[in-house]
Amino acid sequence: MRMVRVSIRRLTRERRGSALLLVLVAMVVLAVLGSASMMSALQESRSSRAAQIQQRALTVAEFALNQQLSSWRSERQSMAVGAIDSLAVGVDLGDTAIVRVQRLSSTDFNVVSVGRAGIGNGLMEAQREVSMVVNFRSPVIQPGGILMTYGDVDIQGSPTVSGRNTTPPGWTDCSTPARDTFALSYNSAARVSVQKPASQAIGGTYADPRAADPRSYDTFGTETWASLIARANIRITGNVNPTPSGSSTTCTASISNWGEPRRGGGTVAGCTSYFPIIYSPGDLDLETGRGQGILIVDGRLRIRGNFQFNGLVLVRDEFEAEGNMSLYGSVMSRNADRSETRVRGNGTLMYSRCAIDRALSALGSPTRVKGRAWANIY
Repeated sequence: MRMVRVSIRRLTRERRGSALLLVLVAMVVLAVLGSASMMSALQESRSSRAAQIQQRALTVAEFALNQQLSSWRSERQSMAVGAIDSLAVGVDLGDTAIVRVQRLSSTDFNVVSVGRAGIGNGLMEAQREVSMVVNFRSPVIQPGGILMTYGDVDIQGSPTVSGRNTTPPGWTDCSTPARDTFALSYNSAARVSVQKPASQAIGGTYADPRAADPRSYDTFGTETWASLIARANIRITGNVNPTPSGSSTTCTASISNWGEPRRGGGTVAGCTSYFPIIYSPGDLDLETGRGQGILIVDGRLRIRGNFQFNGLVLVRDEFEAEGNMSLYGSVMSRNADRSETRVRGNGTLMYSRCAIDRALSALGSPTRVKGRAWANIY
C-alpha cells in the first residue's frame, strides 16, 4: 500500500506548472498574432495614405494641365519651334505643379505637367506626371494683295505698295515661308489709277473675282464681320494716338495700347506678343503712334503722318493713306459707301503674311488632340 501512494504523489508533483506553461505559450502566440495584425493594419494605413497622396499629386498635375488649356498664353504663338515655356502652378496644402510647354511645330505644342503633393513630408511625398499634345488653329484669311478693294483706286505721289511677302523690321520669329502676292487686288468693275505702276505697285495689279464679291469683306472662314467685332479687345470712339505701355516683361492693357510692332532697343518688349482686335464703330483718323493686331473700322479710315501698324486692316468704307505712314500686313476695303481707296505721299504698304498670321493668332484657340501623349507616372 505504501508503495502505491508514493507513486501517485510523484506523478502529481511532476505535472505541476504545466498549465502556466500553456498560458505563457498562448500569450506569446496571441502577442505575435496581435503584433502581426497591428503591423498589417499599419502597413495598410500607410499604403492607403500613400495612395491618397499619389492621387492628390495626379489631381494636381491634371488640374495644372487643364488650366493651361483654358487660359492659354497668347505669347506662346511667338515662341520658336523647340522653345520651352515653363511655370509653377500653386494649389494648396503643400501641393504644386510644374508645367512645361514646348512648341513642336507652327501649330502643335506638347504640354507636360508634373504634380507634387505632400511636399516636405518625407515618405509621404508623391509626384505624378501627365502630358498632352495641343493643336492651335487660327482662322485663315487670304487677302488678294496688300490692298484688296471693292471700289475705285487712286495711287499717286511716291508711296510704295508692294505685294512681296516681307518680314516686318526686327521680327526674327517669322520662319514660315509664304508666297508673294499682288500689290492691288481689285473689282474688275472699278476704276484703277496708278501713277507709277513700276514703283508704286510692286507685284502688279489683279482684277480678282474675290475682290468683286461683297462677301469677301464680310465672311472670313470661320469668322464674320460681326463675330470679329464681338471679340474686339479695344473699342474706340473718336481719334486716338496709340502707344504701347508696359515694361520689358509686362504689357498694360488700355484703350490706347495696341501692342508693340517694333523690335529692339527703345521698345516696350512686354507688348510685342500683344495683338489686340481694335474696333471703331465710326470714322477713324490716325496720325501718330503705332500698333499691331486686327483693326476694324465701321466707316472711313484715314492714316496720315508717321503712324505705323502691323497686321490686318478691315474697312467698311473709304481707306486713305497719306504722309509717311507704314503698314505691314494687308488692307481689305469694302468701299460700301461707293468711295474710292486713295494712297498718297511717301507711305509704305508692304504685304506680310507673318504680320497677318500673328494678328489672326488672337482669334485662335488651343484644342487637345485625341488620345494622350505617353509619359512616365511615378
